[in-house]
Amino acid sequence: MMNIRICVLLICGALVASATAYALTPPKIVRMASAQGEVLFHHEEHQAAVNGCRDCHHEGLDVPRCRDCHGVDRMIPRLKHAFHRQCRNCHIKDDGPTECNSCHKKSL
Repeated sequence: MMNIRICVLLICGALVASATAYALTPPKIVRMASAQGEVLFHHEEHQAAVNGCRDCHHEGLDVPRCRDCHGVDRMIPRLKHAFHRQCRNCHIKDDGPTECNSCHKKSL
């Protein structure tokens, strides 16, 4: 009986410790360089607001970096235009910020 209590206490302690560690994990902040000021956003928050990774990413395509096509191929919008179209359109639809300085933060 004592062994069962010890096992239950150890399991409960492990659950509490792992839940605490998960809660203390800082959110993933995505940093995007821009001439107008760096854009920072909370990845998980945005991920929860869309219908999946493909809403923002070319999921399933072997594209290592956005700049490999955007700004190189004249038939594909420049990176700036692609991000503005994608991000601003979603923000307009979901009543998010659309002013330049809402997303672009100038360094002090």
